[in-house]
Amino acid sequence: MFSPIDDATATRMLAAQQHAAAAFERTPDGAPVWGWRGRTIGSRVDGASGPAWLRIQSARAGQAGGKIWEGTERADQLMPNLAKPALLALHDWEVDGVAYRAELTEFVTDPVCSPDSVLRTELELPAEWFDDLRANLAIIAAVDTDRTVISQDYLDRTMPRFMNVVAGRATRAPAWTTAHGDIHFANLTAPNLRLLDLEGFGAAPAGYDAATLYTYSLLAPRTAASVYKAFADILDTSAGRFAQLAIATELLQSCTRGDNLDLRPALERRVQALIGPPLPAR
Repeated sequence: MFSPIDDATATRMLAAQQHAAAAFERTPDGAPVWGWRGRTIGSRVDGASGPAWLRIQSARAGQAGGKIWEGTERADQLMPNLAKPALLALHDWEVDGVAYRAELTEFVTDPVCSPDSVLRTELELPAEWFDDLRANLAIIAAVDTDRTVISQDYLDRTMPRFMNVVAGRATRAPAWTTAHGDIHFANLTAPNLRLLDLEGFGAAPAGYDAATLYTYSLLAPRTAASVYKAFADILDTSAGRFAQLAIATELLQSCTRGDNLDLRPALERRVQALIGPPLPAR
């Protein structure tokens, strides 16, 4: 589960939501959906032209911009044929030393497959749904970009902390490709597939998206098995196994911050299956 959002952050972001909705001549409708530690807030909004989705992010004034800030806009420009919500409008402003960006996107009627990034309930998804997902991930992989999801420097520094590898060759990704970067079932819809939250797309170890979806599904073993079957030709390669270790590193590190603690035993079992017992975090 996400770490708690402090009251000051919640109050500030809810005020930003109201401001952006008014700027777009829309009215919030429904409970807000929070990003990690209140970094973003999203909700349905209604207006004369029908429903849409409003997402807001914030940064200290002078620090706005960069990969996440521009990600939705760049994804809309570079991947127009991807099964994702279309970007309708942007709105930027500053208040009390804080910069905000609001993104108004097409409203998706199909529900997300999971309310949380870590899947805790089994899903029933047909093979055709996974075929569609694979086709869309191939569109992302073909994008040429200098953006990054995860860096080789991060892998060199962090992987040795959480598993039985040494810095250097054992932490070098065999290959790189462009990835969505946050493919879990809370960012995927069904029965009609839409890929949500593309703001973090960029270069990652080959197989990273398949490894992410599988790893975030470990608490729902039947669904995890379906994911693995759909992506076995990727996950069973040396690159795919490395990608699983890469995402496990990120998630084990997040556990040290108190996030998704119920996933940790399954992560450690997966790491052990791949390379042996994980080392204690240092």
